[in-house]
Amino acid sequence: IDKSSTSISKPKSKAYYAIKSNPQEDRSPSPKAPVPRLTLAVREELCAIWKSDPRVPTIASRHAWAVSRNVSPSRVDQWFCSRKSQAKKLGRPISNDSYELSLE
Repeated sequence: IDKSSTSISKPKSKAYYAIKSNPQEDRSPSPKAPVPRLTLAVREELCAIWKSDPRVPTIASRHAWAVSRNVSPSRVDQWFCSRKSQAKKLGRPISNDSYELSLE
């Protein structure tokens, strides 16, 4: 028996490479501007808040707090999410109860 005639061969796939004429032309401006980072003063204030009460405040109070300090609410949300994640990794349980963050 001739094995070469009975074996099924898979077609060889060829790599496809697209050639772009100019990468600068293909880039469209992003619809969102980059969100500025939190300042050192704001981060220190958030650290003090976390040390006094290591829970995540309500989303409405986090956003009001951020607006009152002229910082991005999404950055403040990320900061609290990051702290909660770090605490979880370190085995420090964080309560799922939320609270109202003071604007002062």
